[in-house]
Amino acid sequence: MCHSFDTRAESALLTVSRFETHPTTDDLAYRRLARVWAASVTVVTVRRDAARVAEDRPPRDGFTATAFLTVSIAPPIVLVSAANATSAFAMLQDTAHFAVNLLAVSQREVADAFARPHADRSSVWDARAWSPDPDGVPILTDALGAFSARVRQVVAAGDHTLVLGDVTALHLGTDTAPLVYHNRSYGRVAPHE
Repeated sequence: MCHSFDTRAESALLTVSRFETHPTTDDLAYRRLARVWAASVTVVTVRRDAARVAEDRPPRDGFTATAFLTVSIAPPIVLVSAANATSAFAMLQDTAHFAVNLLAVSQREVADAFARPHADRSSVWDARAWSPDPDGVPILTDALGAFSARVRQVVAAGDHTLVLGDVTALHLGTDTAPLVYHNRSYGRVAPHE
């Protein structure tokens, strides 16, 4: 079957579009567009491998992230992303295992605590309930749930690094609303009516 197109009509559609088109080199436009993506808020936790890390870094650590996704069910694989110029990148370089804790809507303070830079990051654990997974990675016990993972592959991707992990354990918690992040503020998922 052959389709013919009216190029005049196609051109009119392009010029009437409500979108502003920007070049990919426009960092501000890139950030504006990325902010309209609503994402679940997670805390990625690690237990550093003592043989691979400097003594001044705490054995357990974590960072707030929205750049997380499930990649595969069979086999189960997850992915997290970290900016190369951040402590999150250093954490992922220092470990062979990590966990992705899915935060509940009531855990905004937890997200804020793990998002801040800390001179001594061990202080963020003082007021939080956690328990170790089978590999010793801390799991936040008040989270909706968590994926424990072993680093499978590390991929350089521009100014970020992608870390793929083979899921080693699933931790199911309460079935409450997730904390989401949209346009630089926290929110909740509302049912569509």
